[in-house]
Amino acid sequence: MDTFIQLTFQGVSLGCIYALIGLGFVIVFKSSGVFNFAHPVFVMASAYIVAALSPFGFFWGILTAAVCMVAVAIGCELFVLRRLAGRSLYLVIMATLGLSVMGQSAIAMIWGVEAQGSTEGPMGRGVLEIGGVSLPWASLSIIAVSLVLLAALWFFFQRTRMGLALRATADHHEAAMAQGISMRRVQLVSWGIAGLLAVVAGVFLGAFPRRVSPSMVDTALGVLPALVIGGFASLVGAVVGGVSVGLMLVLGAGYLTSFGGGGLYVVLPYVAMLVVLAVRPSGLFGRADVERV
Repeated sequence: MDTFIQLTFQGVSLGCIYALIGLGFVIVFKSSGVFNFAHPVFVMASAYIVAALSPFGFFWGILTAAVCMVAVAIGCELFVLRRLAGRSLYLVIMATLGLSVMGQSAIAMIWGVEAQGSTEGPMGRGVLEIGGVSLPWASLSIIAVSLVLLAALWFFFQRTRMGLALRATADHHEAAMAQGISMRRVQLVSWGIAGLLAVVAGVFLGAFPRRVSPSMVDTALGVLPALVIGGFASLVGAVVGGVSVGLMLVLGAGYLTSFGGGGLYVVLPYVAMLVVLAVRPSGLFGRADVERV
């Protein structure tokens, strides 16, 4: 039982990271209809910046990463995606993939391809012992900060004018424009928020395995099953899907190591994704679009 509790706790911790990454995808998708394949690179770049600047001050590293990622995210929307407005969806997807490749190449040229330390900072490497359960302080910090951040996002979307504008735009672009909402401003804000979420997710992801490396892009892309399970256009779905995937990975790694060569747990999120697609293609919290003919 102690093992199950500890694995569940670690799964929730990893799931919080996936939830934050998924929220970055969903916020941009809801405001502009763009699935940003460059977002995992934002996550990785944030981790590299924080790891590089941590010796000079952990929080200064986070602040620098936040400024850089917000600027990069807004720049991508302003100078690349906005110029492709009204173009083919495939062209937009290729543009975000191009940004992803360029970002990975730039990071490799600056920092190389080897692991570059950790973003653990003051989260520490100690553990909290409760009975026979060992809870790492880093995981406790990840869960606590994620809950605070999710509460802040809820307040923003429910109680602020810009948050309400983002929600209105997500529901219906034309109706939002008819009410005087500036689509350009909404899209800039959404990309900026995605950049901030990438920083937090990058710090947590670099602390969870205690290393920063190019493989973080692949780890961040592992959020795709979570988005399908929860629903691509649902903020709640991104959180639920992210936590679900985290639990599947950690519990699977803990209990299925003797099956499939020890790697069976890796496919569990994709199995769950296929099941959800078969039963509810729009996701657990997604909304099926209905067109009148």
